[in-house]
Amino acid sequence: MQPLLTILTGSLLALSVEAHNAIFKSIHSVDRECVLYLRDGTCGKGDCTVRCRGLVARFWKDTVGRPAATINRFYRPDPEDCGYYERTEQCLGEISAVIPAEDACRRANCSVSCYEDQYGRVDRYGVRFIPFTELQHKRVVRECEAILGLTTSVGIEHCREFKCLFRCFLIREDLYSDAGGPDIERMSVQCGGRYGDEAFRRRAMECVWNLQAQQLDRCELAYRVANDCVNGEVALLPIFLNVTGNLQFNSAFRGFTRGPPLLQRLSLLQRLPLFQNLPLWLTTPAV
Repeated sequence: MQPLLTILTGSLLALSVEAHNAIFKSIHSVDRECVLYLRDGTCGKGDCTVRCRGLVARFWKDTVGRPAATINRFYRPDPEDCGYYERTEQCLGEISAVIPAEDACRRANCSVSCYEDQYGRVDRYGVRFIPFTELQHKRVVRECEAILGLTTSVGIEHCREFKCLFRCFLIREDLYSDAGGPDIERMSVQCGGRYGDEAFRRRAMECVWNLQAQQLDRCELAYRVANDCVNGEVALLPIFLNVTGNLQFNSAFRGFTRGPPLLQRLSLLQRLPLFQNLPLWLTTPAV
């Protein structure tokens, strides 16, 4: 019985972990996936294992051509090394200058080598949060509509229903809980930001504690946490508004058919008391 338990435990550690709809994977488990995907090669593009790792763990896009900042969640810098970040950035710059963007597999290999050689020790077995895609966001919203019994699209006049849908969205993506509040680290990874800023995290949590002391209802609290406290580099409310683009905001949005849909919605929401705290840059189109 004991050997079987050991085998089962080892197998579980090698697999991804799920909580609600969130997925957590290690470099080890991602690489095992990629061995399966790439078993028959990649149409003559050479060794694309590392590129596959980046795509599955969502720190790589061919259109960007360098790892997202969130790759750092898989690495542990030496506390006494003060120059690891600058060396890594210099290495990435050299790679971008030498290897063309079209050679995505080689550029991914060399870029990740910059992190392994310059940034810190890779943690191959620690599981990390994997960000959701836009399609997955939409699926979560639809699940939450069903869970909450919202048979029609939530209108902007139904403020409580909107906030409860948003709370469900955060909980289902394992970014928030009523008991623990926001998981700022995961929120930042979801939004592509660097979550090592202790000052930002401290200010955000002080804001959360102040709101929790006000004894707000659960839906209001979840909304206020995201809108008032975790609203800088980590901006989940705009993501939510974007993926709920098919929701009919009823009379508030009838007759508006020109321009980018998200900017229209944000511009109109900015005029309503509920959304007056949205940052101005969210409602200003880029020139």
